[in-house]
Amino acid sequence: MIVCVGSGGVGKTTTAAALALKGALEGRRAMVLTIDPAKRLAQSLGLETLRSGGEEIDRELLERAGLVVRGTLSAGVLEQQSAWDEFIDRHAPSAEIRDAILSNEFYRHLSSSFAGSAEYMAIEELCRIHESGEYDLIVLDTPPTGHALDFLEAPQRLENFLDRSVVGWFVRPYAAVGWSAWKTTSRSVRFLFQRIEQATGIESLRQISDFFVAMERLFDGINERGRKVRALLRSEATAFVLVAGPEEQVLGESDVLTTKMHELGMPLKGVVMNRVHPMPEGGEAEPERDRVLAVIERLCGPEIDARAAGWLAGVYEDACRIARAEEIRREAFEAGLDSNVATVTVPEFEADVHDLRSLAEVARRLTE
Repeated sequence: MIVCVGSGGVGKTTTAAALALKGALEGRRAMVLTIDPAKRLAQSLGLETLRSGGEEIDRELLERAGLVVRGTLSAGVLEQQSAWDEFIDRHAPSAEIRDAILSNEFYRHLSSSFAGSAEYMAIEELCRIHESGEYDLIVLDTPPTGHALDFLEAPQRLENFLDRSVVGWFVRPYAAVGWSAWKTTSRSVRFLFQRIEQATGIESLRQISDFFVAMERLFDGINERGRKVRALLRSEATAFVLVAGPEEQVLGESDVLTTKMHELGMPLKGVVMNRVHPMPEGGEAEPERDRVLAVIERLCGPEIDARAAGWLAGVYEDACRIARAEEIRREAFEAGLDSNVATVTVPEFEADVHDLRSLAEVARRLTE
């Protein structure tokens, strides 16, 4: 299992799709799943849309792109609300409890707005697909860095949210308990309930209580599931791949992410340094203008206009300086990585990746 993380705009989705495609080309049953609401994954695969839960890419599309696939390639998108509904449907101990939860207004709001809920359901879906045995390679594309941190912390956050010491306050019907019970709690808890009541009214508090009453039978199962998910993310079967770029801001965000992953015990196995500008042939950090002009004259002929030659020389010099600056930043970042973390560099392509043929080229670059 591969989990791709990184900043926005670095080619993370394309990298995830390329890794899954590479697995399919080599005979594996590969699935790539995204929780990014943008349509980048579908675009990378040359498709209009993706289905929730995933579907196999038509083999005819792959053959039309000139690809000989020995395995299978599937792709899907996680739709947050439907994923939560399916989760409740799978784990509710009875149809009555399931219906009570799914029809609860507080549940409808919570499942769409609880911090990290989309990320937790991505992990749940990842775990479900892993346990199904249908695929022997699963690649997950996560949202940009800030949400990737939510992704990493989602199992623990949900477990904390469902802590029984807190839930106990909710499972007693609000109308029966009244405000006198809350006066014995801490100031912060009283403040929380005052604000909830002011914002939503007593009817919403009843809905909250009803929700926790219905959910109580699921808590142990959900917490156990969360522990299994954390174990899966930390296991040798899971590899986190950081997709980064040579820009200073991106590398700064990547450094924060790798530090957090280390703290959480998540195994960073590889770094893809994407969209790198290679040093031009024969280039150096500070090329001599006279030598550059001499080469331009030799290639273009002595009749080339002096201003045009000067412009071409400036473009070449800028390319050399950019390449050298990126190389210095990459070296400094990679020096801080563990020695067992593999790194690969992928150059900037002339055009965006938007079909299977160009995606196969990215896959080749990732593994050459």
